[in-house]
Amino acid sequence: MGADPKKLLAEVTTLDAASIDALYGLEPVFEPGQSIGGGADGATAELGVFVELQCPWCGEPYGSMLDLTDASRSYIEDCQICCRPIEVRLDVSERGELENVSTSRSD
Repeated sequence: MGADPKKLLAEVTTLDAASIDALYGLEPVFEPGQSIGGGADGATAELGVFVELQCPWCGEPYGSMLDLTDASRSYIEDCQICCRPIEVRLDVSERGELENVSTSRSD
């Protein structure tokens, strides 16, 4: 005989996100506003932050969205005004907070 459909439905509908991830072998998903690090302090991380940077080539300020879901790093982006390459360096804390951002010429 087959399994009782009502019993199976009850088991499936009572699973939380972590149980579903474990059941299907999925990686945990970062949810905006979710407590990070499993801490009880209720700390939350942002996915990104919009900042104003200054181009080291032309000196003009421009806005840029910074991705905070990864660790500290540097990357190259073009100035939105003069189109020259800029090295952007991000310092991101273990809690996912932006600690510092700096720009320099990418020669």
